Amino acid sequence: MNTLNRKQRERQLREQLILDIAKDILSHEGFANLTMERIAETIEYSKGTVYNHFSSKEDIISALGVRCINTLLELFTRAKNYPACSRDRISAVVIAHNLYALLNPIEIENMQMIKSQVIRQKASTDMQAEVLQQEQQLTQIVIDIVNHAITSGELPSEGSTTVNGIVFGLWSMSYGTNLLSTSGIPFNQMSLCDPLDVMWENSQRLLDSYHWQPLTSQFDITERYHEICHQLFNEEIIHLKLIAKQ
Repeated sequence: MNTLNRKQRERQLREQLILDIAKDILSHEGFANLTMERIAETIEYSKGTVYNHFSSKEDIISALGVRCINTLLELFTRAKNYPACSRDRISAVVIAHNLYALLNPIEIENMQMIKSQVIRQKASTDMQAEVLQQEQQLTQIVIDIVNHAITSGELPSEGSTTVNGIVFGLWSMSYGTNLLSTSGIPFNQMSLCDPLDVMWENSQRLLDSYHWQPLTSQFDITERYHEICHQLFNEEIIHLKLIAKQ
């Protein structure tokens, strides 16, 4: 049930409009052209109205980041709740992150800016706290899956070394691969495979290196990929196919 009154709903819609316009300006005109005046002019509201929602353009950029993370949270939560072994659930997180990149290439490009130290430092204290809270929720999902694997005996543990190694290993691998996949680099002309395909194989090799059961010697990684996609992310896969036809 929607508990927001009319004014609150109007404010929420106006805030999303501001973020949509900011995203468009960032994508087509760059950071230098993103100003409170430019946003106000585009949405045909006063600059004061924009400031009633956000105290600076850094707050707007941070809010865009929060919106991105919220989408990722939904996908990661789906992966965490997948009724399968822990290795399949952590693999589903990898797939979720890559699908997000394919469906939202502009956001992936903007995330470099959103996560920069300059933006973080200039954003308001409240916005910094909100971004941090969302990021903590995202990483906690991955940590929970790893810890459950250790508890269940599916993953041998060396304490925090195992948890940090897997979390940072998958994070850095996936983040870097997603940036490469949206870079426009003609990998096929360089005799290289698609980065996301390589990422899937490398992520499985990383999990094998920690002896996370079952090992890839016990299953076909391509079949497992398609099985997880079908059971968890079928709607996203259909959407991707529709985009490819356009």
